Amino acid sequence: MSRDLVEVEYNNYPKIDIIKEGASVQSIDTSVAALNQPLADMLNYIGLPTENVLVPIEERRKVIYSLQSTLEILPIDNRDKAFYLSKFTVAVTVGLFDGALNFLWNETVKAIREMVSKFDLQHFFMIAGTISNKYKGLHSQEDFEAVSEHDLLEICRRIGLLNDINFKRLEHVNYLRNHASSAHPNQNEITGIEMLGLLETCLKHAITAEPDHSVIQIKVLLDNIRKNVIPTEDFVIIASDMQKQPQERIDDFVLSIHGLFCDERQSQLVRDNIEGLAPIIWDFSTEDTKYQIGAKFGLYRKNAETVKKELTQSFLETVKGMKYKDEDSLVAELIEKLQTLRSVHYDWNNFYNESIHAKSISESLPLSGIPIATRKLFVKTIVVCLVGNGQGYRKGVDERALPYYLKFVEMFSVKEIVEFLKAFDDKEFVSDFDKETPDKRLRELIKHFKTKTTETHINSALDFMYDFPARRLDKVSSDSSYKEILKHIK
Repeated sequence: MSRDLVEVEYNNYPKIDIIKEGASVQSIDTSVAALNQPLADMLNYIGLPTENVLVPIEERRKVIYSLQSTLEILPIDNRDKAFYLSKFTVAVTVGLFDGALNFLWNETVKAIREMVSKFDLQHFFMIAGTISNKYKGLHSQEDFEAVSEHDLLEICRRIGLLNDINFKRLEHVNYLRNHASSAHPNQNEITGIEMLGLLETCLKHAITAEPDHSVIQIKVLLDNIRKNVIPTEDFVIIASDMQKQPQERIDDFVLSIHGLFCDERQSQLVRDNIEGLAPIIWDFSTEDTKYQIGAKFGLYRKNAETVKKELTQSFLETVKGMKYKDEDSLVAELIEKLQTLRSVHYDWNNFYNESIHAKSISESLPLSGIPIATRKLFVKTIVVCLVGNGQGYRKGVDERALPYYLKFVEMFSVKEIVEFLKAFDDKEFVSDFDKETPDKRLRELIKHFKTKTTETHINSALDFMYDFPARRLDKVSSDSSYKEILKHIK
């Protein structure tokens, strides 16, 4: 077939004029179908495959017919700048759903970053630094590129810019973007109804979302700590109001003000404000957070960061937290290694990259067992990596790292098992537990823990988990019966 003949044949197809005002359902059907055949012919002509490339026409119709009503979420004034939606619509129309999802997700990430920028960049990057050591030292909008998209969502959830449900919704979009979009090679399919749902999720919960009032309060407080002299009599009132925030947010705030206190660039005004506020809020934070701050002392000493070491000493004296001070850098190093492993686990191709970090953790563990300061993070990270995410032919587990994970689990004492039972409140911890393979592995782990303790209430909790409906363990912490069992476990 000659090129001239192909061009003549293209000209014989009906004119493509999609969804202009007054267009009928029949004209839309004709237009989409008319567009499909020339594309297929062109691919055939230049010797490229057409199987599993373009989404079936009936799936495209589902999106196109409902697109206008779905876009009502977006204010009309914002539509003339929504180039990503134009690209999304074109990609859907020609049958490239994977490309459409990529356009949508890129805009979603951009919108979330803009929301963070309006909130408090320093607080965001402080929390990022507690998630992974690789994020330490980041501080500007240009540094956003270094933060993975999963971690971006997780940090926004911890700050409160995303609630737990919307975090889960957007994490699902991110999952599909990684495993069913043109961002990575795959043969997974997205239906028209799914695509509409993803569009609605991104528009409603990211692109047009606004932070709630409780989050704005933290922004205002951080601004005041940096800029204004806070009267002494206001500290108790501020702390009392902070106590109403979720525990995770309180802990992150304490970590943030410790970071501000130790920042050599900060003025004495900032440190004076923190010295007045920190002792009261310290009492509301968890033991894990206190140990995490105490572990900084040894790390700063090892790295010859003398000013930060001395400021951490001063901070711990101010809050009467000297018993949490750890002069051995080993604990802080172990925390950093666990943070790195956690970050690698949530990256693309995690089941090829975890083993080197698991080996490094093994080399850092003291002979005395799992340190108190690392217990919560250790349990969370090792269980998540051992259970896996159910993705890929290895089911989301690095097989070379598996012997290390099994060794670590064998080190769990009753205290680590208790930490495991409490971890189901952590939305990131449970994020993959609704998938079939992780659910099966998790129940095997629960069964194993029952062989390690004879404590009645702990075994009752483990039994309750084991008998909980399949692929629903991500919801167990909200079950009233489970909550009642946990009341008896210290």
